Amino acid sequence: MARVPFFRPISKTVPPELMERAIGGDRQGLLETFENLAAQYLGVPYAVAASNPSAAAHLALRAIDMKRGDKMITSVNAHPAISQAIRHFDAEPCFVDIDAETFNMPYDAIEKKLEQNRSKKMRGIFYTLAAGQSVNIDRLYEIAGVNDILNIIEAFGSFGAPKQLREDAPDILVTSLLPIDTFEAAANIGVVATRDRRFAERARLFRNHALDFAKSGARAYDITDAGYDYQPSALDLAYALTIMPLYSQARAKRARTAAIYDEALSALSHITTPVKKGDHEYSAYILKVDKNRDDFARALSAKGVETRIHFVPLHLMSYYRAKYAIKITEFPRALSNYQHILSIPAFSDITDEEIEATIEAVKEVDQSRAW
Repeated sequence: MARVPFFRPISKTVPPELMERAIGGDRQGLLETFENLAAQYLGVPYAVAASNPSAAAHLALRAIDMKRGDKMITSVNAHPAISQAIRHFDAEPCFVDIDAETFNMPYDAIEKKLEQNRSKKMRGIFYTLAAGQSVNIDRLYEIAGVNDILNIIEAFGSFGAPKQLREDAPDILVTSLLPIDTFEAAANIGVVATRDRRFAERARLFRNHALDFAKSGARAYDITDAGYDYQPSALDLAYALTIMPLYSQARAKRARTAAIYDEALSALSHITTPVKKGDHEYSAYILKVDKNRDDFARALSAKGVETRIHFVPLHLMSYYRAKYAIKITEFPRALSNYQHILSIPAFSDITDEEIEATIEAVKEVDQSRAW
């Protein structure tokens, strides 16, 4: 029985000229080329590449000068990279429950959390576009403006999702070309995108050990702060430059796959297909199973279809439970969703045969009652 993998890369090759540049030591040239193309694609003046999406999230917070004791609004159902980046500053992630349909943070819930945390230490909103679901960007910027805070938009795995940074706002987008939790990926460069030159300069500085060559004096370079080694490798850059021209086509393929799934699966008895409100990147296609989600997943696996869960709510993790004394019932919508959600294969390179095999497997499991 042929298995349907959860992920397969868009391309399994790198053009010889890019490989020669990577192996030949032209990392800086590849980096500049990638950042220029990424900025054009995202519609911003500045794009700073990082070694992975988690590094991009960390650099975004360093760019805004996050400090010990600061606070940042974030989804309790975001990828753990976000809250971990916040905690690395000894700052506090202020978790917000999610909308049960979109998995994004509701705007009224953000406002309520801000009202509960009136403080000069509140720095901003780290807003996750769950599975590529869109955001009402004007509403989000209105909330940030009223509260004099910043927006950081997280679109991991949804490189083309936004043009979510408005021309009148000095905020940040962190994104990546491949799904952040896809360990099979050949490369997974993160990107910090912004219209603010200061943020871009700080992100670039801290990406490379805070080495400053311009102010070195008699030395070859100076170290002006405590930085990191978050530079992408030449091979990662070569692969990213290979797949970037394919990304628009990949988005269209994912949208087509989602439309086929919607039509084929929406009338089944025990699952609910994703709710689309506005644009949707479908970096994941998330089903809701009415009961026995784990048994449903095991039954799909037995039929050759791989699945994933996106994501486990952070208030269930022992670190955050202990650190902030969070009750398991504090975020009921995230908790309920977690008990029911299941992502099925919807990667851009999925074949029609794999789509059909996935549909048939889901239908058979839905109707079998064996789970």
